[in-house]
Amino acid sequence: MDIKRDLEIVKPDKTLYTIYKYDKLDSTNTFLKQHCSALPDYTVIWADEQTDGRGRFTRIWNSQPGLDLTFSLLLPLTSLEQKLRQNITQIAALSVAQMLEGYGLKPSVKWPNDVLVQGKKISGILCEVAESKERVCGVLGIGLNANNTEEFLANLDLPATSLHYELRHKVVRQDLLKKLLEIIINRFDVLCQTGFTQNRQEIRKKLAFINEQIVFTDVKQDSYSGKIIDLNDDGTLLFECEKRGIISLNSGEIAFHNSYTMRKFL
Repeated sequence: MDIKRDLEIVKPDKTLYTIYKYDKLDSTNTFLKQHCSALPDYTVIWADEQTDGRGRFTRIWNSQPGLDLTFSLLLPLTSLEQKLRQNITQIAALSVAQMLEGYGLKPSVKWPNDVLVQGKKISGILCEVAESKERVCGVLGIGLNANNTEEFLANLDLPATSLHYELRHKVVRQDLLKKLLEIIINRFDVLCQTGFTQNRQEIRKKLAFINEQIVFTDVKQDSYSGKIIDLNDDGTLLFECEKRGIISLNSGEIAFHNSYTMRKFL
């Protein structure tokens, strides 16, 4: 197997996890799924350049070589209740938000898998399940705009920002990765041990567009106009629909209205 170990980092509990860093991969999620049976839990695949990155609904994740942070983390699902798998992307988004707060920013979580700063996307998350004869794993992929240029961000098809743009200075991506891995793994441990309640309470405080007029489009392309009221105990949205009353929504995307236009956050 063509895997070169470049970095080793010790977790707070002193057990070793390893980061494999590559100059170029098509997709860190695809690569990790292909090799997960031979790799230990909490293995990280980090690509300096990702040529075929993707998000939810097979959307493309645009990136700049050597400037953004694109990686995937192998999570053990054996001790996690199956109903809690849908919450992994949410705790990952919360983890990114927590890390960004450490830089003095005020991020929000766009349900279920994006992080925004000043209403602009700074991170996207995708979690997939990989199964082998030996075990079932979660492959958690995260893209974070770290040092992306203002010109690059302006050419994207949705409002986006980066740490460099917000802070007005470059950041060290390896430091970002270390901080983020520690937070994610700690929150994942909480999810496995006590369920979603604690993470849900924190996500609720950071939930974007709550009580604002939005359009929600589900996976069947049915659209609902209304307001997000709350985050349910299971991580689904409690939604006040103009035509159907209060309903729960579990998968889809949000479009936000303002007085001039409708901005679609994918």
